[in-house]
Amino acid sequence: IFGAAMSGEVDYYELLGLDTAASTDAVRNAYKEKAMKHHPDRGGSAALWAQIQKAYDTLSDIQRRAVYDRTKTDAESGAERQFAQKFGEGTFDLSERGPARGRKGGMNILKQMEEVRKDEERISAANRTAVIQSGFSMSHSAGFEAWMRNQKGIGNHGFFTAEDLLRESKAGNLSGVIEATGSSATPLPTLTATALRFDRHGPPEEVLKIDSAFRLPDTLGHGEVLVYWLASSVTEEDLLRIQTPLTILNNFPPFNRTKHKWEEIRLPATAGGEGVGIVLATAKDVPLARIDETDEAAKAMRSLPGMHAHEHSLEVKDWVVALPDSRRAPVGCWSTLSVCASDRLLKVPAQLLPLQHYACSRSLCTAYRLLEDYGSLRPGDTIIQNAADLPVGQAAIQLCKMLKIRTINLVPDDAGFERSKELLMQLGATHVLRDNSKLAEFLEALGSEMPRLALDSLGGDAGRRLAIALRPGGTLVVHSMQSGQVPQLSPSLIMYQQVSLYGFSLAQWVSDNGSAAYLAMLRTLAELVQADRLNLFTRTLKASDLDMDQLSEALTSHRTVQDGGSFRERTVFLFGSETAATDLYFEIAAQIRKLENGLDEDNDPLASSQGRATPAAAVGRGVAGGPMRASDRWADAREMLKEVELEQYIPQFEEEEMTSLALLEDIVSRGDGEKELMEALKEMGIKKMGHRQTIVGAVLGKL
Repeated sequence: IFGAAMSGEVDYYELLGLDTAASTDAVRNAYKEKAMKHHPDRGGSAALWAQIQKAYDTLSDIQRRAVYDRTKTDAESGAERQFAQKFGEGTFDLSERGPARGRKGGMNILKQMEEVRKDEERISAANRTAVIQSGFSMSHSAGFEAWMRNQKGIGNHGFFTAEDLLRESKAGNLSGVIEATGSSATPLPTLTATALRFDRHGPPEEVLKIDSAFRLPDTLGHGEVLVYWLASSVTEEDLLRIQTPLTILNNFPPFNRTKHKWEEIRLPATAGGEGVGIVLATAKDVPLARIDETDEAAKAMRSLPGMHAHEHSLEVKDWVVALPDSRRAPVGCWSTLSVCASDRLLKVPAQLLPLQHYACSRSLCTAYRLLEDYGSLRPGDTIIQNAADLPVGQAAIQLCKMLKIRTINLVPDDAGFERSKELLMQLGATHVLRDNSKLAEFLEALGSEMPRLALDSLGGDAGRRLAIALRPGGTLVVHSMQSGQVPQLSPSLIMYQQVSLYGFSLAQWVSDNGSAAYLAMLRTLAELVQADRLNLFTRTLKASDLDMDQLSEALTSHRTVQDGGSFRERTVFLFGSETAATDLYFEIAAQIRKLENGLDEDNDPLASSQGRATPAAAVGRGVAGGPMRASDRWADAREMLKEVELEQYIPQFEEEEMTSLALLEDIVSRGDGEKELMEALKEMGIKKMGHRQTIVGAVLGKL
């Protein structure tokens, strides 16, 4: 048995009594026969059984057998086999210290060759017509799969949905004009908002203006929703889209070779691409998360293409965040109110995160993805990052602390360095160093530390310094380029240090993985926030107090040189509260019902001489500047419930003898009356919070 050893190793085919053409079933049968004779439980040799087991493990696995066959006649087959297995599996560390580290991307060569062989056998066996491409043949199914795979990321999927056509037409990318029918529109009362807008591209601090009476559209068109924004952050992407029209890149390669173009920003426009808000109204064709199964019209609409239950399902009072999408025009969330497409929003749980965390949620998610997707990090490893005092850096420090990963954090070398260092050390930073152009000083400060992963937010020379600090085989990931330049890596770093350079875009990640995966990530991060394990330092600014000097400061608060007692912070605009949004919803809902019933808006309190629907002006306002008593508008609770379309609760009111509006008004006039009435309605069997709020709002005269 051992006579056919190769370089001291057993010939596995001889050991199992097989020829090299044996099938997998034959290998399995031979192994069973050997087990009956040589298993240690049957008196066999443990050493021989170990060899038989190893032979079976190798020959029964297609990949390992292919490597074995290719190398078994070579004098140095052992080393080659190990190399081939490592390369094929995409690993570089198979020691007992832990699971193998993987490379990002790549393919399994042996597995791919086996798939090609199988595909060629299928072609031959079935005598199919081959799809000929560049001298090689593929089956129809494999050819179609290859075609679909190669369209991913460039937008050439070969077909358009109705949503695609409407969006392209609205963006001005089609020669003709395609519009949705008016049957899906929802009328809006006269609404104005406080918005940060620009009518030309240029430096944000020069072109942005505060428009305290921005007039919103009169209707919600196809797929649109009205959003009351609670908070929104200032990001590099926001400032870039204000400063320059990126559509110019659509004319140059490689962008002119794909269908994924930058969408034109139609000026004047409202700035802001990241924020959290509450839906106040929707167009009729915005998919609902739930439908009444007895409503045949709703069921018919849901059955239409693209109208089934999906991730863009929204209802009034839903909390939403703007989805990352760097190539489409900003949704305009630097405003108290805005109208935007429902497919640009993601429904999120109310108050899952504090407002400033929701407003900076992309920074939290970016830090999470950078650590999970790059570098194959393990406890005890080290990362290095610049701009560590900004939200992505803060989040990375805290996540690494929980993962037992060391962090080297670079912050600006200015008078605020010591203060920044103190704050980052409180978050769990291992080292905090000055980020400047003094390379020798920088390397001396690093000492023997050689990070495995570098996170670059600045680009240019700052990114190059990070690459120099990496260990051989390290990874540099650029997730933002505040300098506007790509890190220039020397050939020696790439060729001999094997440093890899990647670019990361959260918008692309969401496009590849879906908004459901994005929401799952937010939930994971929220658990850490709720456990007080993940926090952010941000600068909040109320939009109601905003003037041009404060706006200019807000746009640069994350870049300015600091004095000894301050540190850099991103600004988060606070536009309102959930309570104000709820009050405004009641008013808007009542006016929409009137408009749909053909009533004249000129006599509407919401469109009074002030013409404002911002929280400060809209809440609690009725005819002649004061709320109209419910008893002045309706004879009893029955009429009130019919007008607010909640007549299904009339029997409960009659049973509890609460049809008198004077009685209901007396309840809400007490010190804690609103809460008392809410509890009473709940005890009457009105389970839906929104319905109870509508009834209370009507009694208070807010409808």
